[in-house]
Amino acid sequence: KPSPLPGVKDVGAALSEAISHPIGCEPLRDLGGKRVLIVVDDISRPTPTHLYFAYLVEHLIERGARREDLRILTALGIHRAMTQDELNRKLGAEAIAGIAWKNHDARDPSKLVALGQTRRGTEVSLNRDLTEADLILCVGAIEPHLLLGFGGGLKMIVPGLAAERTIAQNHMQGVTPDRYNFVGQDVSDMRLDLEEAALMTGKRYFLVNAILNDGLEVCRFVCGDPIEAHRAGIEAVKRMNGQPVPRRADVAIVASSPMNADLRQGMKCIGNVEQSLVDNGLVLAFLDCENGIGDLVVPPKALPVRVLRKVLRVLGRRRVLWFIDKVKRDAGVEERFLAHFSMQVVRKNQIFVYSRKLPADTGKRFGIFRQFTSVDEMMTAARRYAPRHARVLVYPHGGATYPIVP
Repeated sequence: KPSPLPGVKDVGAALSEAISHPIGCEPLRDLGGKRVLIVVDDISRPTPTHLYFAYLVEHLIERGARREDLRILTALGIHRAMTQDELNRKLGAEAIAGIAWKNHDARDPSKLVALGQTRRGTEVSLNRDLTEADLILCVGAIEPHLLLGFGGGLKMIVPGLAAERTIAQNHMQGVTPDRYNFVGQDVSDMRLDLEEAALMTGKRYFLVNAILNDGLEVCRFVCGDPIEAHRAGIEAVKRMNGQPVPRRADVAIVASSPMNADLRQGMKCIGNVEQSLVDNGLVLAFLDCENGIGDLVVPPKALPVRVLRKVLRVLGRRRVLWFIDKVKRDAGVEERFLAHFSMQVVRKNQIFVYSRKLPADTGKRFGIFRQFTSVDEMMTAARRYAPRHARVLVYPHGGATYPIVP
């Protein structure tokens, strides 16, 4: 389990304290006449921003900002647009009253501006509103992340407010046949690349990141410089969510909590824990998925998972990217990334999934896990597959916890 940390008793006071004593930069002041852009994560993320967004707006106004000079921009990446009702639920209807807002569109060139190329070769095009702001607030949360090591920070800008091509190139930074899971690493090539890209705007960023416990309560804020404050937040998340394991196990039993929104969020628990298994290990995943599949793109066709796994075991890890280039040539950004990660995990592990809220044919449609509609059936199948004296690890909050493997 994650190390227990209580939620703060007064979220407004905790936010005010963190903003007033930022990490790595001067406090916010003299905002009169300044155009302030507030970048927020989308409805698929668990950040409980509605609990403190009103306090954030109040803080900005106390420092001279005018409500009419505030703008909200949703960091969608290539996710679907949010509705007014969803933004009301995400941020609080009263808190955003009178503040103009927009959804980011990664595919509309008229809303993007080209800024050049990073040292790693990513062609950077970002939302034009970034270049027109005097101050940019990045409001989100820090959590374990498959590609970045940890989320939060300037991830709100890239991929959040980037062009589809920029997102595609950044997502594959550091991904090789031998490296596909970066959970728990302080920084990754993708992280360094996106930070360089975001800073190409030349604008001032101010980070407002929450650190959440396994009940999705805010237990701390880190505010200030988007890199220094983020790194301080990572250390706090590592102490809470990184759990040492004595050795790799044969079986991991994992629940998706607290990442229960949909299949995209639910599957994170598998990525978080699969590192703690021996080769040919078994994952027994219990996924809540309150909104079912969500907006994940369902492949038009998929091999049965047992067939795919045999193919991938024969190919070996070093040829998985080659295989994806053959079978996913016309796939989009997210589908290619998810295909590479999923196929590497499927090649290495057997994955059994139980969920009461996913359609019964989800496993067949995606072709990356074997789905069960009965816990008893899944456990019977697991006993047939696992060694007789299997070493087992249990992760009741696998959406937040990740193993530290010796």
